[in-house]
Amino acid sequence: MNVDRQILLNRLLLEREAQWVRIHAAEQAVAALLGEPYPWTRPALPSDQRGRRKATGAPRSAAAPRERLRKLEERETTYRVVYRQFGKTVTELHAEPEALRTLLAAQGANVAVERIETLDAAGAVVAVL
Repeated sequence: MNVDRQILLNRLLLEREAQWVRIHAAEQAVAALLGEPYPWTRPALPSDQRGRRKATGAPRSAAAPRERLRKLEERETTYRVVYRQFGKTVTELHAEPEALRTLLAAQGANVAVERIETLDAAGAVVAVL
């Protein structure tokens, strides 16, 4: 290693040592304030607190939609499901509850079921699940 590089390396190592001395002094000052020897129990920081998420949409009932899903009754002919997928509202008709159970199980960040209704033969809403 040439002399210039060795001088630069030594200067950086001395600077590093000086920073460690400053860190040690700061740790000792904090230990004196807290009344505990170092290493101390880290105090709570504002960044440790997590904000509460605001509720979005309508409040959900006690039973999950998957648990409320039932077979169609005598005068009901189909299910109409409304859900959001990647920011778009999608409406689908299904005759079998298995397809809805699959959709309900796939809910997550990109898919959220908003409403499930049962319809009669004329397309009128019979029940909201």
